[in-house]
Amino acid sequence: MNEDNQSYQHDFFAQLAKRFPSRSALVQALSEDLHVGRDAIYRRLRGDTSLTADEMMRLAEIYHLRTEVSSSRKKRAGALRYPDGHGIVRSEFDYFTQLHQRLEHLNQLPGASFDFASPELPMYYELATPTLRAFKIFMFGITTWNLEKWKNRNFSTDLISDSLHRLVEVTVADHYRVPARELWSVGVLDVTLRQVNYMAQVGKFADSGDLKRIFSELHQIVNHLERMVRTGKRFSLKDGPQPSSCDFRVYHNELSNTSNLVLVKSDIRPFLFTSLLTPNYVATSDPDLCAEAQVWFDNLVEHGSALHADSGKYAAQYFGYLRNLIQKYEQLAQMGQYVF
Repeated sequence: MNEDNQSYQHDFFAQLAKRFPSRSALVQALSEDLHVGRDAIYRRLRGDTSLTADEMMRLAEIYHLRTEVSSSRKKRAGALRYPDGHGIVRSEFDYFTQLHQRLEHLNQLPGASFDFASPELPMYYELATPTLRAFKIFMFGITTWNLEKWKNRNFSTDLISDSLHRLVEVTVADHYRVPARELWSVGVLDVTLRQVNYMAQVGKFADSGDLKRIFSELHQIVNHLERMVRTGKRFSLKDGPQPSSCDFRVYHNELSNTSNLVLVKSDIRPFLFTSLLTPNYVATSDPDLCAEAQVWFDNLVEHGSALHADSGKYAAQYFGYLRNLIQKYEQLAQMGQYVF
């Protein structure tokens, strides 16, 4: 645990201890609240083990504690940092294991909802189909994660194991459990299409059939996005809208150079996540930073164009542009031309 987190956890327990007549009573209560043994509680009290965000939120809710940092430490604590539990990605499993655990914690927050802004196609849509999923994981591996085992290798779906596909599918499904507003740009497909085109031009596809499958899957994803937009519901590519499906609202603002961020709102407190070396990200729960990001997001929504069932011609033009773009890159790949 770093010094800031240790000090913050110490302050949190100091507040909590005031509610109990003795340290023994505190330990017994926390053991029952968190469903862990007394030894595990003592490790947290000593600072040997960090409270997870979910544990802290649970205790704050039970005992009606404030989770804001003291004014003397507020400026320092407001810095963006890697989320608790973040570790170095040494294999393709590490990142998605950490992401899955973090999403489970966020989904447990009462009244949780997402505001998501991205200049690219959100990752949970790109990872919805098997071939494109394998391709994106491979690209993360040879760029951001710098995995030695894939250096100088051609892309092949065989590089991605069935167990990783299952983990990613479960993680993607977690996103559909929370209501969301999303802010898209017209260039949401640009990065992925340029990656696909480059890998095709330098002969990095071990199987040319995978290239065709990626373009086909991109069309499937765009069809899925349009279906969600027109129904106003979030649901996986394999499913249709259900009575229990979460609400979904999408906006498009042509004037903004959209940042890549996620605002998680809940009945307890907000969290802000923003990308750093995609797909990695940093986070903060500082109320001032979260409030500033919320004002920015709401302003873009207010002055943007809504994509929904009643947007008619505008929505048709937006998704038509994406389909034409996919077709353009597919033709370029077939003809072996470069994009400048």
